[in-house]
Amino acid sequence: MDEIEYKLNTNNSVLIVNAIDKLISTIKSKYKPIERQRFVNENEELKLLREKCSSKDAKVSLTACQGLLALVELGVLEIAHTMSTVVTLLPSTHNYSAIISTMAGLLILDLKARLVPGHQYKCQFSLKSPQHPFITVLDKNKDAEGDILAQMHALCTHPDYTVSSNSLELLRPVFFWLTCHPQREGSIRPWQLLLSLPQTTAQSSLLLACLSCQQIYNPALIESSYAAYRAVTEAAVFQQHTEHVMALLPMLARVSYQLIKLERDPRSCYNLIERCFALDAPELRTVAGITLMLLAENLADTSALYLHELFNLCINIISKYEYSSISLNVFVALSLQWLNLPSYLTASALKVASKILDIYQDNYKDDTRLHTPNLKANKTFQSLLYTDSHLSIVFKLNQNWERMRDNPDKLKSWLDSLATVNNEIKLELLPFLLGMVLEKRKEAWYEEVVVKVIRIVVNLVGYKKEISVQLLPLLMYKIANDRCPVVKLECLRALPLMAKTKENVPTIVSVLNKLKANKGVPTSFLIMLYTSLAETQVRCFPYLQEMLVDPGVGKQDDLKWELDIAKAIAVDRICEIRPTSHGLELVSVISSLLNRCGDRSGGVATSTCLAALRRLWRAAALAPHSTWAALQPKLARDTRPAVQISICQLLGEVPSLRAATGEWERLSREAARRLWQWVADCNVPDVVIAACDALANYKLEDYKLIDVPEIYRKTVKLPASYCKTPADAARKPEEVLDYIPCEIWPEVFKYTNQAALAGVQRLAGRNIERELRGYRSGQYQLDPRQEPAALLHLPPSSVARGLVHCFRKQAISPSYEFPDIVLLSILRALTMEYPKPLPPFDVCFLPEVFHRGSDWRRGCVTLAARQAQVSQSARRILENYLQGVTAGTAEETDVLLIFEILPILCRGMPPNALRPPLERCLADSFAEISHVKAKSKGEEKEYLFIKQMECIRQCLDCDKIHDANRTLLSQIVEHYFSEMNDDNVAWPTYISTCCALSSKYLERMSSPSGWWELSPSLLRKAASLRSALATMTDCEAPLNWLNEIIDAQAMEITEQEFSVGCLVPALQAADPDSGHCADWMLQLMGRTQVAFNETEDKSAKQYLCDVFMVCVIVFSGVWSVAGDAVAAGRATAGRVTAGRATGRAARQELLPPAVASLLARPAWQPCALQLLEWLCHSRTACDSGAAAACQRGLLAARHAAPFATHHIWTRLESHFGRDIIIDE
Repeated sequence: MDEIEYKLNTNNSVLIVNAIDKLISTIKSKYKPIERQRFVNENEELKLLREKCSSKDAKVSLTACQGLLALVELGVLEIAHTMSTVVTLLPSTHNYSAIISTMAGLLILDLKARLVPGHQYKCQFSLKSPQHPFITVLDKNKDAEGDILAQMHALCTHPDYTVSSNSLELLRPVFFWLTCHPQREGSIRPWQLLLSLPQTTAQSSLLLACLSCQQIYNPALIESSYAAYRAVTEAAVFQQHTEHVMALLPMLARVSYQLIKLERDPRSCYNLIERCFALDAPELRTVAGITLMLLAENLADTSALYLHELFNLCINIISKYEYSSISLNVFVALSLQWLNLPSYLTASALKVASKILDIYQDNYKDDTRLHTPNLKANKTFQSLLYTDSHLSIVFKLNQNWERMRDNPDKLKSWLDSLATVNNEIKLELLPFLLGMVLEKRKEAWYEEVVVKVIRIVVNLVGYKKEISVQLLPLLMYKIANDRCPVVKLECLRALPLMAKTKENVPTIVSVLNKLKANKGVPTSFLIMLYTSLAETQVRCFPYLQEMLVDPGVGKQDDLKWELDIAKAIAVDRICEIRPTSHGLELVSVISSLLNRCGDRSGGVATSTCLAALRRLWRAAALAPHSTWAALQPKLARDTRPAVQISICQLLGEVPSLRAATGEWERLSREAARRLWQWVADCNVPDVVIAACDALANYKLEDYKLIDVPEIYRKTVKLPASYCKTPADAARKPEEVLDYIPCEIWPEVFKYTNQAALAGVQRLAGRNIERELRGYRSGQYQLDPRQEPAALLHLPPSSVARGLVHCFRKQAISPSYEFPDIVLLSILRALTMEYPKPLPPFDVCFLPEVFHRGSDWRRGCVTLAARQAQVSQSARRILENYLQGVTAGTAEETDVLLIFEILPILCRGMPPNALRPPLERCLADSFAEISHVKAKSKGEEKEYLFIKQMECIRQCLDCDKIHDANRTLLSQIVEHYFSEMNDDNVAWPTYISTCCALSSKYLERMSSPSGWWELSPSLLRKAASLRSALATMTDCEAPLNWLNEIIDAQAMEITEQEFSVGCLVPALQAADPDSGHCADWMLQLMGRTQVAFNETEDKSAKQYLCDVFMVCVIVFSGVWSVAGDAVAAGRATAGRVTAGRATGRAARQELLPPAVASLLARPAWQPCALQLLEWLCHSRTACDSGAAAACQRGLLAARHAAPFATHHIWTRLESHFGRDIIIDE
């Protein structure tokens, strides 16, 4: 041993090798296979050899390590144990090169030992456990990367073909760690090594796998990520690998956008893209359009310094390759903002931009070629497509555009669905939508499409005002160049809305002033634009005020009445939004308009001005009494109906301005007197109705009997208490009585214009309502055996008393002084909805008028129903009536009447009286439709059963019905759940009725856990019902209704696709940013994980994956990108038919961008880790298609914080790299 130590310290390579060789010989001679374990641990020579592996002398440590490797080759040491030994030497070693070379040798030996003929080699190491030895070294010492790469190169170029051919699989975790670590800035050397290797399927697969994980959204890693893309692209260009170049171009465009966004110089990336397009490859036309569209997005964020290179690149693409017109449209739409505001800094760039604009204007041609199918056929592109959510969305948009662009119905339907999604998704689609606006189609139907798109993008300005800077130049361009008047008009309307951004105001004002000076549009329309501008931007009010005040505004051929109306509408709008500031400044304009609009054509303008005054009154900006004093001399005698109606509405505001002043009291009496005169004297029904509605706002105490027209009070006599002497009796009632006597109200009905009786009903009803609210319980506590014949015990001012007395008298002893229409109107006034019933009185006279017709019968039965709570006679009438219905002798109108007044009946009638007629009627009507299937929209017939169900729903929604009757109705509705099929014509109405039931009955009907057995038909019905319940917004967590049906449906394979479609309306109705929505999603993921572990049923697992995917797609809003192939079923006649994207393949396509979009929203970021964990876990629980979708979802969401902080990225490698190119 001393000799060996001496030789090792000589620093002579020959002696060192000789010493190590003696150690090896000694170890080999002492080795006994049967005692290997004890020998390895206790042999002194072996301990010394291990000790020398950590020697400070590089020659000694390297040679000692070679000695360990030799002992493995000689069979003394095991490979795994020796590798562990080498790893344990890392903390104490002084020569990492020796350790790394030994590891490489051991890896070769392990590789050869594990090879099985006919089977592909699979590396046993991974990123985590068991960790690859090279990664362990890199974790311990970052400076060892050079030595690691040297050994990796040696392995990849090993002279032994067995080693070199399997080297990529052996080193796959190391390549992944070096190139994809999200918390470490990688170097370009691993990429250079990988690219220097021969092109094989394994090399391409690993290359794309590593490229797919680049962190282009991370400011710290964007440069290294770009360097990786650059290295791979340059290699593809050099090798003229057209397929790879095609696939990389859209991603390079996305990288250039991120470089700009993260404040890096994108020009080298532009140069690289230009070099790619310089290849003489016709196939690149497939990708030219989408690349151009993606580059266009750079225009919104780029600095002027990089603008020239961007425009140059794009004009080269446009000049050389064929592209879709929508791509050029997008580029032009986003470049208009630069052209709109030229400067010295952008002069050279804008010359190029002008050429592109000229190409757009002069070289337009219809799109006929399909580009996306060829691009989708590129497997390399497919592997990169889903790694970037925005690229996925843009590609899907182009794909759908090629399918929908010539189909007006599909295009309009897509835009309608797009209008309902969240604004974040609309913002992502904004460039594409702007491109649609610039589409120069000749078909007339496309004008409607353009208008729809303009409205969508204009609405976005309210959500994010900054986009108005992009939108304003586009609107101005369309106004100047579009041939369609409808589109121009829509753009002009949208122009003032762009003033939400103050920087746009000068441009907008300049355009409007030019229109004003050139008189290019009608003045009325121009006033509307100025009004919209003043509404949008408060500081623009003076421009509107100038238009309104200037008497010389307008053209000579402008119609006076049209101009006056436009001014009046403008004034009314300003008074509505800013009454106390700008509204007050427009009082002079109101006065001027009222003075000049005295003819018949000025009626509308005058009415609108009065509406503006009404708004000023409400805001207390004007004193009502002084305003009316100024208006009365001219307007009180106005005979124009529209003006009279507006005056009535104005005077109807007086009670709401109540004040304890003499001025208000005088105004109140004067206004009431004027309104009563119109009620009595006017021949125009609408004016009378308006006067009645205004009077309904007044209390009876607000005016006196003398204020009521004489025609209504001529029957009023002084009560006996006022006639104690002849002189007292000779007085006129209006001079004595300080109240409005009840006798006038029948006269009001009798002598008012019969066409306006609806208004009189509301007037009387409003006064009865006030009256009933004032009654205490004592008014209702009378002896039921001695009900009063009428309401004579009520105060003499009671409106109800007067009407009941009149109607009863005419019913018992008809005098024919009152026409039937008047009596029916009185009856309707008595049967209106009031907070309490009328005080009890004997209604036995009601059946005496049943024979007069159905209207009489309906009114009398309704009155009896309302009084049944407090009147025995009313209950007897109803019981007799219901018995007739139960016997089956009633007409359909009588049957329907029961259901129409059901909310009233359920307040005063016991369940045993209601059950027989209800069950009999429903059974008869259901028998007629029990086998009638749902028809297409527009062909539905109004069946009696459907009407009855709708009435029951309204009754259940009423909170005033008795609990016992609610139970009765719930039991009746529950009965039909098992009787009716989900394709029945009444099924949608039945479902809406069920939604009004309490949870007790809903659970009993639709909970699979309470059924004797599961059946497809029951599950379908339960799915439809619970989906409808989940759309309701009046409960705290409506999505919980879906839980049980999802769990049950997993076990029933036949209806799973139907169930997935059922979920969609409920998911779309939910607020994805609410905490309840995220909590429900987390619970769903938890239940699916449990199910994955407990069941072996592949269809159940796949169904749960489908449910998860649909939830993510809908919550994220990405379903809207798919056009008519929405990720949703559509409810039609109560059934759900699966759309194209309810197909599994479409869902899997939409999942990656949906996951990324969802996790980008603040409300979902706390759930990011759980979502990523679910995706990781589900790769092994589902079939290959779902597993691939989950893997792509992880890649698309790699920019979420937990991806790096919780080491989710290390779990990608187990499903990544061997088969990254997936056949579609």
